[in-house]
Amino acid sequence: MWPVTTLPPVERMGSVFWMGGCAAVAVLLGAGLVALVVAAHRRERERREDWRQWAARHGWTFTERPEITWTDRVPGRSRRGVRFALTGTPHGRPVCVAEYAYTESYTSTGADGNQTTNSQTHTYVVGSVWLRRPFPALAVGPRHTFSKLGRALFGSDTYATGHEEFDRQWRVAAAVPGQQALVGPTLIAAHLAGAVPAWSVRGAELITYRRGRLEDPALLPSLLTPLLTVADLLEQGR
Repeated sequence: MWPVTTLPPVERMGSVFWMGGCAAVAVLLGAGLVALVVAAHRRERERREDWRQWAARHGWTFTERPEITWTDRVPGRSRRGVRFALTGTPHGRPVCVAEYAYTESYTSTGADGNQTTNSQTHTYVVGSVWLRRPFPALAVGPRHTFSKLGRALFGSDTYATGHEEFDRQWRVAAAVPGQQALVGPTLIAAHLAGAVPAWSVRGAELITYRRGRLEDPALLPSLLTPLLTVADLLEQGR
């Protein structure tokens, strides 16, 4: 028969205390995590309520999870990614400012062969303006490294405007060749001066977006005013 090994009383007591301490730490960590989640939800509710009250004071409308048509023109293309939106008519123009987010998941394999899935949420503020007449699908965005390299190697693309400096810095995407002419000389100059953002239009809806969350109402003009400039210049053909 194998001998039965027993711990001395002092060691048994230490083992009990150690296991009890681990359990207590786990409980505290769990409670702390729950408290953080609850606090985050409370802050988010308060933030949205602040925006709801701001909208009511300024004659705007606050909407949770609205139906939006531009989600296929922003990163992630998440149809359910719009958290909330504010709509109003500054300067007689119907506009909308929305907070939009999408989550990107990716899986990595460690040296031990085990897979780990991580996720990252990307958040944007999207501004939109309704034009007085519809336009064909058209977009203007900054050229990135590969686009610049391709242009240097192969020359101007199909939708070049003919303005060398603009075509070097910016890229026009259109439904058919020739529609880049809708980007007039004054609008080209505004892009080169850094006065207007990247944008896209489809039908009567013109949009732009940038990273971040809707935090401060004082920042709304910095998003909408340049987009309203694009709207005016597009409609005027300038």
